Amino acid sequence: MSDTHHISCDCGSVKLTMQGEPKVRGFCHCEDCRDLLKIPYHSVTAWESDQVTFTSGEQEAATFQHPTKRMQRIYCKHCGETLFNTNAMGWRIISQLLIRKCYNDELPEELKSKMHFFYDRRIVDIDDPLPKRP
Repeated sequence: MSDTHHISCDCGSVKLTMQGEPKVRGFCHCEDCRDLLKIPYHSVTAWESDQVTFTSGEQEAATFQHPTKRMQRIYCKHCGETLFNTNAMGWRIISQLLIRKCYNDELPEELKSKMHFFYDRRIVDIDDPLPKRP
């Protein structure tokens, strides 16, 4: 298991490094993620803020602050790729889809989802064997 992972936006202007083990790996079904990202649910790895650092191109990243929630979406100014979003706890939430894209369309085993959370708030039913937590 690697404890360091690297990702970049589509155009390569911004690069990030994730160090250590994520706090959470799963599918988030909360209203906040849906509102911030305009998606039905979010496949995520959640990291403490100091575990995710800009390797290069930090000045090429822009921040969207949600108007009413303590959440942000950080994205590349050039290609628009969402690099991560933050939650009210300050975690940096990185999409498993972005990680997968940066690893030849294969999500590293140690970053694969272990559960669904906020499943009681879902708007889409998911038929898979993972635990479904409220």
